[in-house]
Formats: sequence, structure tokens, C-alpha cells
Amino acid sequence: CELLEKGVAAIFGPSSRYTSGIVASIAARFNIPHIEYVWREREKKKNQKKTSPSMTINIFPASEQVSQAIADVIDSMKWQKFAAIYETDEGLSRLQKTLTLKEYPIIHTVWKLNEGSDYRSILKKIRHLPVCNIIIDVKPENIMKVLHQAKEVNLLADYCNFVITYLDISMLPIAKMRNNINTTVNITGLSIRENDVENIDGLDSMVLYDAVFLLHKALETLNERNSKNKVYMSIDPIRFCLNKTAKLYKAGPNIVSVMQKIAKKGKITGNMYIDKYGRRQRFNVKILNFQQSDVIQMSYWDFNGIHATQIKEKKDIDLHKFMKEKIFKISVKISAPYVMEVTDGSTRGELIDWKRYEGFCIDLINHIADHLGFKGVVFQLVNDRYGFYDSQTKTWHRGLIKSILNNEADLAISDLTITSFRESVVDFSLPFMTSGYSIVFSKPEKQTSSFFPVLIKVWLYMAIAYLVVSIMLFVQARMAPDERNNSHHLCNADPEELKNNFNFKNSFFLTISFFMQQGSNILPKASSLRMLASMWCFFTLIVYSLYTANLAAFLTVDKMDPPIKGIEDLPKQTKIKYGALKGGSTAAFFKNSNYSTYKQIWAVMANSRPSVFTSTIEEGINRVLNSKRQYAFLMESTTIEYNTERKCDIIKIGNVLENRGYGIAMPRNSPYKTHINHAILRLGEKGILQNLKTKWWNNKGGGLCKKDEMEKNKSIYKLEMANVGGVFFILTCGCSASFFIAICEFLWNIRKVAVIEKITLWEVLVAELKFAVNIFAITKPVKIAKRSNSNISFREGGLDRAVSRA
Repeated sequence: CELLEKGVAAIFGPSSRYTSGIVASIAARFNIPHIEYVWREREKKKNQKKTSPSMTINIFPASEQVSQAIADVIDSMKWQKFAAIYETDEGLSRLQKTLTLKEYPIIHTVWKLNEGSDYRSILKKIRHLPVCNIIIDVKPENIMKVLHQAKEVNLLADYCNFVITYLDISMLPIAKMRNNINTTVNITGLSIRENDVENIDGLDSMVLYDAVFLLHKALETLNERNSKNKVYMSIDPIRFCLNKTAKLYKAGPNIVSVMQKIAKKGKITGNMYIDKYGRRQRFNVKILNFQQSDVIQMSYWDFNGIHATQIKEKKDIDLHKFMKEKIFKISVKISAPYVMEVTDGSTRGELIDWKRYEGFCIDLINHIADHLGFKGVVFQLVNDRYGFYDSQTKTWHRGLIKSILNNEADLAISDLTITSFRESVVDFSLPFMTSGYSIVFSKPEKQTSSFFPVLIKVWLYMAIAYLVVSIMLFVQARMAPDERNNSHHLCNADPEELKNNFNFKNSFFLTISFFMQQGSNILPKASSLRMLASMWCFFTLIVYSLYTANLAAFLTVDKMDPPIKGIEDLPKQTKIKYGALKGGSTAAFFKNSNYSTYKQIWAVMANSRPSVFTSTIEEGINRVLNSKRQYAFLMESTTIEYNTERKCDIIKIGNVLENRGYGIAMPRNSPYKTHINHAILRLGEKGILQNLKTKWWNNKGGGLCKKDEMEKNKSIYKLEMANVGGVFFILTCGCSASFFIAICEFLWNIRKVAVIEKITLWEVLVAELKFAVNIFAITKPVKIAKRSNSNISFREGGLDRAVSRA
């Protein structure tokens, strides 16, 4: 009040949020511009009267925009969990606002600094959390204290990430302290300082400086406008008398309006845009990263989000120098041929726990180390699974994944499949090998090849065809006049009777002779019989050729016909049990699949008693070998390839399902990920990855088993009707045609006899039909006597009998 009586043109401050509201009310009462320069949370004003407009302008960046900037920085770093440290209520408010802007799966904990200068107890608790992403929102004078004490408790370690929300981080001596820390800890900070020409220290001071600058520009603009419009409006401060009638500052609203409308770049903090609510919007925030040798600007934030500005060469050079001075810890798991113990007493391989180990992954890490120039690598053995996740406690136990989460290793490598579930807690490199899921099953015992590689159905149809053709041959021979021969042609050139040689025995014998590719002294003369015999010979030729080809194939290759031919066949049967590695990616694939068949497979495995899951791959393969083809093991195809090269009693069944990659696991946001990916790409381009696979799959003890026809997917099947159906169709057509010709010959012969003997066609037809129907008759009179009896002799059982015919 005393200040108002002396005369004021504007009020700056106060810094305390408790008295700020009082000052704002007084300023609004007398139309005095009220300019703030510290962080204020946006207040929702209710029932604000239009007659009392706000005279308050805050040059400090708007609270919701600052929280948005922090949220975007965290989002760009792909944090899913973090711990937060705050000191003041304003800091807690900023964190709460940040969390409402982004949806984070888990916020581990929020800690408030205790009173005093010793924060080690809190920092030690954070050190033992399974997360090392930390937000620091404390008073600027305590930031360095927190960092120094974090260093003392080993919290500034590899793979730890810090975000400091103080908006003038560049003025703190973090770079100097960072230079004395030989780790890859990532410290990121924010800064709105664009110029340092005025040498002003402190965030509030530089914002206040720009606030005065903006007020000065507003007064200049207002003076110029008054002069141009020839309007006099005093902008000089006036004295307010609180004891008398209130006197308003007429220029106040104009000053506030001009400050809101002009857009100026501050001397220190950059762009200043004031919205109609008196808040500063559309400002820029530098995102700084503190390296070992320097502080660099990685990007900047504005109302459109984060924009990258850093040329990454600088950061990569520093990281490359650091890698040359670092000894990397590598977690490995025994799994042939990726990591195996050297058992022949040789000094090759790497020494781990007083034993030597070798394998594909050992060689791969050594190649990567040579390519990137690692100072050295130290291997540590994980004698357990790849990593087991407990869904009840929602934590990982043991294995490669756990060693990464506990920061016990820089890298973890084995036949570790890249899955979305694992990638939610660790980072993976590019895949150095691709694999899928398939079935390993035992080979059947070698069996004697089938001597008749034809289905019974085909044999049955062939027998029917033989009977039909033989009967047709007999019937058509009795109808055909050309098949009646003179049995006494040497002594009687003009016989009274003719004999038909195609009785039942001769007809069936001729048919079987042609089927066996043999000749006969009885051959057909009639056209119809010759056509029938030709079609039968063609049929037997094709069938004989197919039979010979299939029999030769059966004698050459032992046919293995497994009861299952792929993963899709597993749920269709109940005889063969099937399982997978417990806690492995194969089991996880079927467990998490939405495909009905795979869900059914998982349900069967999960409910099987005794358990069908195994602790190791070796245990699964041994179970396959000892189960007498009653157990199948689901596993990665590359491991199946390795084992089938050495164990000849097992085979891979079916095609490869769901190609996946093997990758190198590392902590989340690992700085080495890009370099390791580049090394893997280079090794792949040079053919080193393929050479390593050939070395450990084929050359080192591989090639012991011959690939059979099943492994080549060349299956041989017995002859089916589908294979010979066309031949039966041709035979049927030929038989039908020959029967038609036989009828034509029969009718033509009737006409011919009727003309020669001068009798009616009906009499000839009756006589011919009697002979054709009487299957026991073997001779037939040459002439047919009109209305006279004719004797037709026939032989049965070697005895001659005479039958009187009318």
C-alpha cells in the first residue's frame, strides 16, 4: 500500500505463491499491470466478472506447457517405468501434471527429499529398485548435491537415465562432474536460455530481465501509437490514495493489452508470446545431454513437439572412445551349438568359471568386439533358463533376462528368441539368425519294403476287369462267325459242322496270358475280339509299367510314414504326446497365440499329466528317443537342424512355423545398441554370420546322418485309383466299342446266311441265338435246314451226347 501511494506503473512479483493472489487482486482493482516471473500453476477462475479483467501477466513459461515438454522428453526416451524425486509442492504439481499428460504403465515411486542436506538414504532405496530412470525436480541449489550423493551410492551407473526439470540446466556444473564419471549414465536437462550476453545467473532472474524488457517495449509501442494518432494518454505512474476515493490507472489496461499483442524475442529466454489469459505460450526449450567431454543440444521442444538438432557424430565419437576403455560383461547360457563346454582338454574357447567354453555365440561376440574395438569381454555363465516370468508377482526370475534387468551384464546372448514380451523389459539387437518352430520326432524302425505297392482297392478293380474282359471274350466269340473253325480241315474240306475254340478255359487263359505279357496259340480272328484283346493289352501294359516303377521306388527308398506330418496334425490325434521347453519362447508362442489350433495345442500341453514340458532341450530330445514314437518335442528349427546332423534317430516333421529372430539382449535404452546393430549388419554383409553357422552346424561334427526322402519332402505313395482311373476308363470304352462291333458282325452274318440258305431272317436269328446262349455247345452246323431237326453235339466232362433240336 505504501508503494502504491508513492506511484507505480507496474508491479513485478512477488515470488511467493501465497501472496501472489493478494497482489493480483490489488492490481486488478486499480488497473495496474501485474507481471510475474516465476512458475505458477494455472488456476481455474470461477465467476470472474467482465468488469474486473485480470491485469496479471506471467512471463514464466506456462505450467501446462512445461509439463507437456517434460512428458514429451520422457516419451522420446521410451520410458515405461521411472522414479521421481521432488522437493517442493510446485515440483510435485509439475510431476502430477506430467503424469496426466501421458499414460505410463507403471510409475514405480515418487520420493520427497527429506529436510537437511543428506539424501543418501533415499538414493540408496532408489538404487535397489528394478528401474534406473529418474526424474529430478528439486530446487536449483540442491541439484548438484543430489547428483554428487547419487554418485557416492553408485546411482550414476551404466544404463541409468536422469531427467532434470530445471529450465536453466546449462548454468549448472554438471558437465564438469560428468567428466569424472567413467560410466554411460545419461543425464538430460532442459533450458530456456538462448543467450548469455547479459551474464545473468538464475532462472528467475533471467525471466525477470525479459519481463522488464517486454514492459519497456510495450511502453515504447504505446508512446509511438499515441504520437501517431495524436492522442495524449499519460503512461506515467500515478499515486494512489487508499484512504480516499479509488483512482484507477487509465494506461494500465492499454499496457497489458500491448504486452499481449506484441510478439518479442526476449534478450535471454527467447520468444515471448502472451495469450489472452496472460500466460506465456509458444516458447522453445532446449534439450541438453551431458557427455563425458561436453554438453550438447540433442533437440529442442516447442508447442509442436520435439525436433532433433544434434548431429549424432559427436555423441557416437564419445561413445566409441568409451567402448575402447570398457570391459563388457556378457551373460551366456549353455545350449549347443551356441555355447558348449570344451571337453577334450583343449585351450581353445573362452575361460568361464575355470572351464573353457566355445560355440557360435562365443565367436560372434568376439567378432563384434573386434569390430567395435572393445577393450575386452568377460563371459559369465547363467546355469538356468532364458528367463522365467512369474505372472503372480509380475517379476522375472533367473536366466539371461534377469541378469540384464539386474544390470549384472551389459549383453546377454544365446539362442534367445526376440519376442514382444521380452522386448517390453529389455532391448534387443537386430537378429543375427532367424528360426521358427517345428517338431522333432523319432524315426521309425527300418521296415521291409512292400512287395505290392498298390492299394487293395486297385487290385480289386483289376480282378473285376479281368473277369469282365474274359467273359466278354467268351460271349463275343460265340457271336462272331469268324471264330467258327473247321476242326477236320485236313481230311474234310467241306465240313457239316464248325467248332468254336473260345470256351471258358481258353478265354480266361488268353486274358491272363496277355496280362502276364506272354503269348498264346489261340488268337482271335474276328474284328470285335481283336479290338477287345488290343484294349486289354494296352490296359495291362500301362498297369504293368506303373507297378514296375512303384515297386522299384519301394525297393530303393524305405518309406517313413509318420502319424503326424506337421504341427496342425497334433491336436487331431491323442496317441502321441507333445511338449516344449518350460519357460521358452516356443511354449510362450502357443500360450499367447489367438489361433484356435495353437490354443488347443497349448491347452493339451498345459493339462497333460505327467508334464510334457522339459527343463532343457537335451532332456526333450532324449525323451523323444526313449518314448518309442509316443512323444514329439516342439522347438526352434535351427536347433533341430543342429541335432539332426548328429543324431540319426530323429527327424524334423512338417514346415517351419512363425519365423523369429535370435538377438542380443541388453538393458533398455542401451547406448551400445546402434553400434552392435551396425556390427551385426557388417558381419552379415561379409558373410561371417553364414560362415559361423556352417562351422558350428555342419563342420563341427555335422553331416553324420544321410538325408532320407522324408527330409527332402519326397514322399512315395501306393498306386491309387486316382493314378490309374484313366486307364480303366479307356478299357471300358474299348470294351463297349468291341461289343458294338460284335453285334454288328452278328447281325450282318444273319442277313448273309438268310440270303444264302434262302430262309427268313427270323429263323437265322433264332438258330444263332440258340447257339450263342447254349454255353456248353462247342460245334455248330454249317447250314440251317428249314423246318428240320438238326443235331448239335457238345462235350461236357469228356463225354459226347446228342441233343435233338427242332
